[in-house]
Amino acid sequence: MKEPFLLLFSLMLLLSILIAGCTQNSSPVTPVPTATVATTLQTQTAVPPQTCTPAPGPTQIVPPYESVSVTVDRNTITENPTIAVTFNGGQGNGMVEQMNVTVIHPDCTTEQGARNNPSMGDTVTLMGTTTTDQVIVVMTMTSGDQYTVINNAYPFPR
Repeated sequence: MKEPFLLLFSLMLLLSILIAGCTQNSSPVTPVPTATVATTLQTQTAVPPQTCTPAPGPTQIVPPYESVSVTVDRNTITENPTIAVTFNGGQGNGMVEQMNVTVIHPDCTTEQGARNNPSMGDTVTLMGTTTTDQVIVVMTMTSGDQYTVINNAYPFPR
């Protein structure tokens, strides 16, 4: 009794699969238009260089138990306009996992540097320009919290 039922069930399953495959709506194929490109001789015009305007950005208030001090100094020699960011310590001295420094130049290029587990007096020195650069300092704490402690424009001293 089981054999005829199993055979009938298998045939019905096979038939339903074939019917389902044959009755699917096929999507019409639309031809893709081809573009014709006409080449002409054009004079090349100069593209103005991209500029960024360094502007102070938001900083975050660090809780007193994690507070730290950081200073930014510009080198006054035009052949070597470096920017030095120095970690000065603070109440959160042992809680700083990493000090990340980003310098954004007026032409939108960036310099980045970092110091892992900084201690008092540790410095990150990056190349600046002889104009105004934006300096962003982000502290990553051992808790995983990140604080932007400096986000200012620093003009080259004249």
